[in-house]
Amino acid sequence: MTNQTNGQTIESSPSLWGRLRQARDRRLTDSLLSAILAALRLDLALALTLPAVVGAAIGGWSAGAWHWANFAFAVIGVALSALAFQTLMAYQDFQQSLNVDARPATDTPDSTFTLQQNGVLPPALLLNLGALLYAASVLCGLWLALFAGWPIIFFGAVAILVQLAAVTSPVRYAYRGYGLGELGIFVAFGLLPLLSSFYAQTQQIGWLPIFGGLPIALLAILVLLSQNLATLRRDWLIGKRTLAVMLGAPRTVDFNAFLTMVAYSSILVVTVLGRLPLWYLGGLATLPLAMGLFAELDRNRILPEDAARLRSVATKAAFWTAVLCIAALLISRPG
Repeated sequence: MTNQTNGQTIESSPSLWGRLRQARDRRLTDSLLSAILAALRLDLALALTLPAVVGAAIGGWSAGAWHWANFAFAVIGVALSALAFQTLMAYQDFQQSLNVDARPATDTPDSTFTLQQNGVLPPALLLNLGALLYAASVLCGLWLALFAGWPIIFFGAVAILVQLAAVTSPVRYAYRGYGLGELGIFVAFGLLPLLSSFYAQTQQIGWLPIFGGLPIALLAILVLLSQNLATLRRDWLIGKRTLAVMLGAPRTVDFNAFLTMVAYSSILVVTVLGRLPLWYLGGLATLPLAMGLFAELDRNRILPEDAARLRSVATKAAFWTAVLCIAALLISRPG
């Protein structure tokens, strides 16, 4: 319906209000999608998936041939579980802040924690999304088991149980301190995917994927440690006892630097003492990238921005080290 004024057509208010409502709905939808992407923590999920990729690469190199379907199901399954774990962890962090023993806590304005506080991101949505992603991960594991054998089910089931125990009652060991959360994630996303993806390529179990993939698994955990450093104060207030909370910011930075050196030293050790190709030493090329930022930080005054930079550098170092190690295996593959 329109009105004529001075020869011009003006839309009536109902149509105008309809367009305003549509614009508001689009903004809300965009905000919700952005909030969901923030909850997934794609950089951390990528880092946690890298050990599975490297394990499959070592298996393909060892067997002399790649089973691409097995590779796809193994990696996608781990990636989905990594995304699911992020959403459940974000959900549980907010629920932890609602406990009577928790102190009032805040986080950065665009964090998943703040978005839940402000009502932008419904906690129930995170819980449902996590369940859906885990269901998809289980389906990938079952398909992989059809191609590669029943041990895949064992590795996958143990990995998912360790992940769920970290964030769900009554265990919730990721909140209890003593480095249990970090150790559990290292096992669930490091050691077990290395063995599982290697087995999917070779139908064998051995120490080779553990030795060869250990550097990447350690670098992946560094991304998690940097994330925990960024949320140190919030975690302390809500009663989440991560390794960063227990050590404090200065010692956490020192521990991260030490673990970085251990990761790169292990590349040298496993190449020399193991039977990996000498090209594998190419992974050492990213050492300046991984260690460079530590020299710039004031360990006695670590800001959230510094921790975010550490996480970004750790993610890049883990990714490019994995790329170089996989390239080394492809170059030296027989035939």
